[in-house]
Amino acid sequence: MCKAVMIAGTHSGAGKTTVSLGLMGVLSKRYKVQPFKVGPDYIDAAYQRYVTGNFSCNLDLYMLGEQNLKSLFYKNACNADISIIEGVMGMYDGIDTTKKGSSADIAKILDIPVILVVDASSMATSVSALIMGYMHYDREVKIKGVILNKVGSEKHYALLKECITRDLGIEVFGYLPKDPKLDLPERHLGLVPIYEMPEIKHKFDTLYDYIEKYIDIEKILNVSVIDCSNTFRNTIGEGHDLKRVKIGYAFDEAFNFYYKESLEFFEEMGAELVPFSPLKDYKLPDEISGLYIGGGFPEVFAERLNKNKKMLKSVKDAIDSGMPAYAECGGFMYLTKSITDLQGNTFEMAGIYDFETVMTKRLQRFGYVEAEVIEDNILFRKGDKIKGHEFHHSIIKGFSQKTSYVVHKPGKENAWECGFVHKNCLATYVHINLYTYKEAVKRFVDKCVQYRNSNAFQED
Repeated sequence: MCKAVMIAGTHSGAGKTTVSLGLMGVLSKRYKVQPFKVGPDYIDAAYQRYVTGNFSCNLDLYMLGEQNLKSLFYKNACNADISIIEGVMGMYDGIDTTKKGSSADIAKILDIPVILVVDASSMATSVSALIMGYMHYDREVKIKGVILNKVGSEKHYALLKECITRDLGIEVFGYLPKDPKLDLPERHLGLVPIYEMPEIKHKFDTLYDYIEKYIDIEKILNVSVIDCSNTFRNTIGEGHDLKRVKIGYAFDEAFNFYYKESLEFFEEMGAELVPFSPLKDYKLPDEISGLYIGGGFPEVFAERLNKNKKMLKSVKDAIDSGMPAYAECGGFMYLTKSITDLQGNTFEMAGIYDFETVMTKRLQRFGYVEAEVIEDNILFRKGDKIKGHEFHHSIIKGFSQKTSYVVHKPGKENAWECGFVHKNCLATYVHINLYTYKEAVKRFVDKCVQYRNSNAFQED
């Protein structure tokens, strides 16, 4: 047996992120806490790592599939004292108009208890009707109780608790008062990333004080027992001749959108991952034979990235030499000719691709996508189909490079080209979880080994 609980919300903005982070932080003072995030969110997952000291795992049914999702959950949950899973959007909000992939769906697949976070501001007896709807909409979801958010006073909380206990007979674990000091700063893709928040410790200290004062932690621990006997054996890397090769990956304030399990997959396929900073370092790490540039906010740091001419040249020279490289979204933007920000300022980038990236005020692409591979690239083969997501405000101007993807929304006919190829480099707006694509990672690592061996032969 082990312990796990999902923190779900009645809707986006109800307070599930605040409550989840608060519980994770407080419990981490006494226990090893394994954080999880439902859906493809990178930013919340980074906050979870900050408060627990442990990497978060994303439980995304669309990109992982049910078997991989279960394997990923049990592999990590069984090594922790308690797992806290933060839900996504409203509890029943899934793909399109379905519950598929929602917090409720994941809770049922993993058979874990749910605590519902309710925004109780300006509410009295109606709180019972609201919660009753969530309980009855799908009775197979194990809602064990609620945490009330944005409560006006202790008197207000006592009134709400009386209504819920009388009408529904479920546990009220406590509340958080309405206090602007608990609000986390946001911008166009959600929360401001934790890497840009050096002053955040004071805010979390306040949150932890509130959690310990107003929420019954012991009651939450008592309802979080789950059956971990249904574990899934992890076979990553089995039967593979592990060849050690170094792959550099960009990691700093500008680039930090990575799935923990994707990075682990590279390592288990024979790669030694070496972090570097496009903002602060002046060249790529020594002896690397591959390059991985994840997503992030290069537009926020465009001027600093542009000023680091030595790193831009180092990246361009490596890719032009044939070094295998993979870049997603923000990483893709870094490899274009330039980035133009919302103020109209243009900053030159690495120039691997002969088109410009331009920021817009409107969200250009959002949500899950499917991509059909129409030409071989460094990861995939023609005919492969991959599942991922796009989430960006930028567009590209100019379209002269070779593409290897045709992308569309699931079930929709409208399609567009992506997956830009230059020598052994693949760059795309499409984020994927490489935990799902064992052969693609193996292929990339093998190409890195070939590149290393080829260079060594030429040097000899």
